[in-house]
Parts: sequence; C-alpha cells; structure tokens
Amino acid sequence: MVPPVTSQYLNLAKNSSLAIGIGYPDLFSIAGITFNQTGAAIEIIMIMMLSYLSISLFTSILMNIYNSRIQLVER
Repeated sequence: MVPPVTSQYLNLAKNSSLAIGIGYPDLFSIAGITFNQTGAAIEIIMIMMLSYLSISLFTSILMNIYNSRIQLVER
C-alpha cells in the first residue's frame, strides 16, 4: 500500500506546488525578471528544477522511512 501512496503524495506535491504551494506565477515571474537582468537562463532553469527535485526527494525519503518501519518481517 505504501508505494502507491508515495506516488500519490509525489503527484500532490508537484501539482500543488505548481498551483499554490510554491506559487507558479511568482516563481516564473521572478525567473523572468532575473533572466532579463542577467541573461542566465540555464542557471535559472536549474534552480527551478532543483527546487522541484528537492521537494520530490524529501517526500520520497519520508515515505521510504515510513515504509521501512511498517513493513512486515518474514521469517
């Protein structure tokens, strides 16, 4: 049961971060302003990718810890 729940949590984190959590319009407006002032498109995209990656990895790590604690031990 835990792996499907983990997938649902990851989907929820990604979808809500686009809409509300991180603030999709705010994130991209700040990225657009930074790109216009510095011209560093690759760095900006990498920072945005790393923010989503960190959210996903954090959720996955928490669910893996939870899974290891509740899993059945076979003899």
